[in-house]
Amino acid sequence: MSNNPLTLAAVAPNTNPAHLPGPEPLTGQHITLERLTQNHFADLYENVGSHADLWTWWPDEPLSTAPEFDDYLNELLKFMTDDLVVYAVILLSGPNKDKAVGLAFALSKDRLTNRVAELGLFFGPQLQRTRAGTEVVYLLGGLLFELNHRRLQWNTNSLNLQSRKAAERYGFVYEGTFRQDQINKGRNRDSSWYSIIDSEWPICRKAFEKWLEDGNFDEKQRQRRRIEEIRESLKEI
Repeated sequence: MSNNPLTLAAVAPNTNPAHLPGPEPLTGQHITLERLTQNHFADLYENVGSHADLWTWWPDEPLSTAPEFDDYLNELLKFMTDDLVVYAVILLSGPNKDKAVGLAFALSKDRLTNRVAELGLFFGPQLQRTRAGTEVVYLLGGLLFELNHRRLQWNTNSLNLQSRKAAERYGFVYEGTFRQDQINKGRNRDSSWYSIIDSEWPICRKAFEKWLEDGNFDEKQRQRRRIEEIRESLKEI
């Protein structure tokens, strides 16, 4: 084994294990993230499950009735382990106030060693391209880094351009594509991978916070500055 330091990677300064999210909800200005329970099922069917178009890139087929969707979510609850937390996304204002309008997934991998987390989203229309939807990523990403994860992953079907654009908008860095990674609904899936690492999160966090400020939106709730622009300006400081 070579002792030449030029051939070795940098020493990891922090080798402590990552921790798991606690049971408490995460609350921001626009949304609250609550651990998924059966109390959320009816809202989620109305706002997610009943929208067949939202299932295009989801690995499972859409479900046509509320009881079928309830069974699906009950199975999902069974898969919740110490390493996987599923949150219902609750709106705090507007016509859907206090309603669950989406799901967010936090998966912790190799907590004791490599400390990798993965983020997944299943948003209803009320969260897509909104401040509330962006706040989900800000709150959950922030929590996972606070819990000592060193890497936050995002992977998606390479043909899902909306998801890929969202990842880049949030500050995830494209790393490559796993060809023939999965078979979903009888079709090939190439998976595109993105990540934010712990050294990048401080600038990403500040960009989220500045973008989410009320002053960044006009009277018609149109953004004044794109989050990508804010993030790039912070890199220059």
